[in-house]
This record gives sequence, structure tokens and C-alpha cells, in this order.
Amino acid sequence: MPSAKDKTPDSAAAAAKSVTIHEIAKAAGVSIASVSRALNGKPGISEKLRARILQISQDISYQPSAAARQLIGGKNAVVGISMERHSFELRPYYNLLYRNLTLALHKQGMVPVSFSYDETEALQQQAGSAILLGKEPGDLRPQILTAQHIPYIRIDQPDPGWSIMTDGIDGIYQITRYLIGQGRTRLAYIGDGIEAAADNPIHRIHGYHRALAEAGLQPARLIGAPFSHNPTLVAYRHIRQILQQGPLDFDALVCETDEEALGSIAAFEDQGIRVPEDVAVTGFDDLPQLAENLTTVHQDISELAVEAVKLLADAINGVAPRQVVLPVRLVHRQSA
Repeated sequence: MPSAKDKTPDSAAAAAKSVTIHEIAKAAGVSIASVSRALNGKPGISEKLRARILQISQDISYQPSAAARQLIGGKNAVVGISMERHSFELRPYYNLLYRNLTLALHKQGMVPVSFSYDETEALQQQAGSAILLGKEPGDLRPQILTAQHIPYIRIDQPDPGWSIMTDGIDGIYQITRYLIGQGRTRLAYIGDGIEAAADNPIHRIHGYHRALAEAGLQPARLIGAPFSHNPTLVAYRHIRQILQQGPLDFDALVCETDEEALGSIAAFEDQGIRVPEDVAVTGFDDLPQLAENLTTVHQDISELAVEAVKLLADAINGVAPRQVVLPVRLVHRQSA
């Protein structure tokens, strides 16, 4: 009988996969066959059960082996989800988006595999297509994938090919108009990249400027908070610094994200400034749990993921490129 060290890499991977599927089946209280149908996008189980099995597979960090990928369609069945190395672990938005993309891809019989920016060159060895999240200076992923003839889509960033995003400009426009309608006249804005917003046609701050211009108002203060994996802490520090320099000179703060809104509110509260009585604070994203007390802009991340997978299918099938923008809506809660 061969020893463990005599096993081939494929047999070892198959054994690991078998153990993991058993764990999923046990946790879900279903048969291994049902788990296989759910993971491979096959008929024979209800959509409710499929979603439950997929959620359990995510919770225990199930990753199909290379052999399993071949069984469900080879490299072309694998989709590389590319993002900055720590975004998934540290940013709630990307965590939620990744989970929803995983679910949407599984339902189509596709297998998601995560890749960091610096692994883009190697993506073609494992995946037949890609979904690109985020953007950093010097982002060369589109050029690399185009040269490799790998179809891809972008989420939340424009692209001459296939891209999809929620309407961030309209969302900030809606929430700024809401604040003005509540009688706020000295509105500040905090966010990343505002110094170069004039060169970025999709920057959310354009909605803020548009609403102010329509009301005949000027920005009370523009607060540039540089990109960080902890935007809550960055916003907290910026607001604290402003408050230490002098009295509060705005009565509303439009935040680019829910995370920045939470950091700002903590800074105000530490200085005895009441929200929303002294200053209204708004967010953007409507992240579960984080935004439960925030007046914010809701974007349907589940819908975004589903539509992104449909768009990826178009890219794979050579359909003419298109750019999709999904609507958002204002959600009123306690902070404004």
C-alpha cells in the first residue's frame, strides 16, 4: 500500500477536496451529491438549498481543487477575481462584494479564485476570465489581460470595454440635496482623491458640487482623506485635527463611505459635538451592521454582483462592450 508521501499532487488535492465536501455536507445536513450539485451549478436542488450550501462553503473557506475545476469545465470555468492584496480582509465593502460575486458565479457553474494585483501575470494559467476590483496608481491589469487575450470586466471603475458600477455621483447628489432640504447650509465633504477629482469624471464629489451649485451654496470645507485600508481611523484623525484647530465651521458632513462616516461621528462625539443636532453626518454604501444608524446611500451589492456576472458572460462571448450603471437610493436614519 502506498504511503502518504507516495501520493501524487492530484491525489492529495482530491483527498483534501473530498474531506471538505464531507464537511460541507455535514454542516448543511445534506448528501454529498447535493453539495456537488450546488457547487457545480447543476440542477436537482432548490435555489434556497443551493444558496445555503454555497454560504456554508464560503464560511469554511472551501476552494475547489485544480482537479475539480477541470471536471466542471477546465480553465474556462474559472474566474479570477483581482483586487488589492488586503482589500478583502480589511474592507467590509469588498468583503461583501466578493461574497456576492462568489454566490453569483457558483450559480452559473463558474469557480471564483482570488488574485492580488501582483499576480495578474499568472492569472491566465488558472483562469479563463477575470473580474477587476479597485484601482491603484499604475494599475496595469487591463493592459496585461488584454495582451493575454483574457476577457475581463471592471467593477466601480470605467473601462472602454466592459464595466459596471453603481451611480455614485447621483447618490451623493441625492444625499446632499436631502441635507440642504433639512436646512443645512454649511456642508463639508470628506473623501479620497478629491484633489484630483476634476480629472476623474466618476468621482462622487461631483454630485456634492452639483447639488450645492443648484442651491447657490459654496462648499464649507473639503477634507481630503487619503486611501487607507482603515478609512474609519483616517477620517477620525482628520476630523479630530480640524476640531483642535478651531470651532466647528460646518453643519453637515457628506462622507464618501459609511466607514468614513463612522470615524467622523466618533471624533465629533469625543469632542462633545452632537450628531445630528450640531452636525449631520451621512455615509455611502449602506453596509450591513456598520450603517444601521446612518443616513446613507444604499447600493444593492447583490444586484451588482449578479449583473456583473451577466456582463462577464457577454465579455466571454464577444458581445459588443458596454458600460452599466445601476441606480442607488437614499436611506434616512438617525445621523441626519
